[in-house]
Amino acid sequence: MGEARVQWREWGEAAFREAREQDKLILLSISATWCHWCHVMDRGIPGDPVHTGTYSDPEIAELINTYFIPIRVDTDRRPDINARYNMGGWPTTVFLTPDGEVLTGATYIPPMQMRQVLLQVLQYYRTGREEIRRRAQEIARRRQETSRPIARPEAQLSWTIPLHLIGLIARAYDPVYGGFGEAPKFPHPEACLLLLVEYLRGGRRDERLAEMIRRTLHGMADGGMYDHVEGGWFRYSTTRDWSLPHFEKMLEDHARLIPIYLCAAEALQDEGLRQAAVKAIAYVRRTLYDPERGVFWGSQDADEEYYALSRREREQRTPPAVDRTVYVNWNSQMALAWMIAGDFLQEPAFQEEAVRTLEALWTLAFDAQVGALLHYVDVHGERADQKGVPPLLADQVHYARAALAAFQRTGDPRFLERALRLRTYMESALADMEGGGFFDRPEDPRALGALRVRQKPLEENAVAAELYLTLHDLTGERSAREVAERTLLAFEQEYGKYDFVAAPYGLAVYRAITEPVRIHVIGPMEDPATRRLLAAAWRGDPFLRIVVPMDPQRDASAIQAQGFPLDGLPAAYVCVGDRCLPPARTPEEIAERLQTVT
Repeated sequence: MGEARVQWREWGEAAFREAREQDKLILLSISATWCHWCHVMDRGIPGDPVHTGTYSDPEIAELINTYFIPIRVDTDRRPDINARYNMGGWPTTVFLTPDGEVLTGATYIPPMQMRQVLLQVLQYYRTGREEIRRRAQEIARRRQETSRPIARPEAQLSWTIPLHLIGLIARAYDPVYGGFGEAPKFPHPEACLLLLVEYLRGGRRDERLAEMIRRTLHGMADGGMYDHVEGGWFRYSTTRDWSLPHFEKMLEDHARLIPIYLCAAEALQDEGLRQAAVKAIAYVRRTLYDPERGVFWGSQDADEEYYALSRREREQRTPPAVDRTVYVNWNSQMALAWMIAGDFLQEPAFQEEAVRTLEALWTLAFDAQVGALLHYVDVHGERADQKGVPPLLADQVHYARAALAAFQRTGDPRFLERALRLRTYMESALADMEGGGFFDRPEDPRALGALRVRQKPLEENAVAAELYLTLHDLTGERSAREVAERTLLAFEQEYGKYDFVAAPYGLAVYRAITEPVRIHVIGPMEDPATRRLLAAAWRGDPFLRIVVPMDPQRDASAIQAQGFPLDGLPAAYVCVGDRCLPPARTPEEIAERLQTVT
């Protein structure tokens, strides 16, 4: 007879029915392919007598299989479950009632402690049913209250919000090593971006803002959180001085970090930041990009021993495993980062690869019946819908935002059409029509456990607001701006609870209350001269900029309605509000016009 193994179930009705019918608690394990301590809890560390595997211990496995219904969830594939049950990190180990309410939980639990926890939880479940019932009702009530922030009738968007957040960021700033908060230290690139946007708005005069940005970005790029051999950033630092990282590398982190490094490098004239971004781009292209499919993989596993090796020693050893799953939200973010990289580095190949990624995602993950994008597709062809994962807000907003960025750089109307198609799904399945904003997942009467109550995630709603603001600026549709404002107002009283981590919300509010520079590029989109003007329109600070590509054949009526002539093309008109400067017909003239309005 072989050793006992934990008989993991998938999250689904079958496992919950089994728990109800047998009156057993659910042991929910939230893991990740890149998570070192998840692997330790599963298998232990070979040759280490202290860190033996919890779930590979035969006695523990038998206890779990006999008295619990064990469910294993991958956090990247089920962010909706992770958002509701995570206990502060990975692995998450949480004990649920058969209805999915939380009894207790923790993160990593070593074998000796796990035996005690299992027996204590069992005893509590057998003897404390009435208290458990009361606690479950209270948890459900609190979850319902906190899941739906709503817009107050008298609420308004103002400079108070981004300036308040800048104050929170400054308060959390570490003046010695850079970064925000104490150890463990995470990157928080949006906090740096909000500081950078304010620095540029103030005419580059506030050196304190520049110093916070510079010290933070160099702290991450010059210390242990950066891979100085292969390039790229590790997920976070366990120490205040950035010296000791957790060694996993995430596609999402690189999609968020590469743009701020390139933006800051140009604004601060800092070649070191530019080189950090360039080296990270090379890492992503080499390790996380699949040129055959045109997509990016999700992450690379942590391996402390591997990352201690020199370049020559690494070349003789198999690198850490890569999660060959295509996550739509992260791929969309990286496609946007690739376009921004192309703008700053003036390399057309980035834009071409970004467009190819957006095409691949649409082919692989768009569900025409539902009218929405699925969350993931893996290398074996498994799709999210096959595992009961509905289309999620994050995938729609990140793809739609990247699609609008592609439209503004190529003039290809398919990308605008796709953004509008995803908007239809968002408004029909995810929008809170009464309170403003969007829920993370569609209503589902069959949802299990905490999934029964939908949440409004702050960060994804901030992205949704930016998406709607861009739609308004491109199309002139007033209702799109109203949706954006109502989305932001839903969090006007809530954002402070997130402290400086609400920086993405601050950026979206900043965008809503600031008039963008609009550049109308008019000419045949296949004309190389038009394409040069489109590229020139994106040089410099991209944050408060809208580029409106207008083809004289396709958009003749719109061009005339806005008062632009149809001769002397291609030409670009730089506008702020109702004021437009004389036409620019060369990249140099666009740069001159932009200098006068920014």
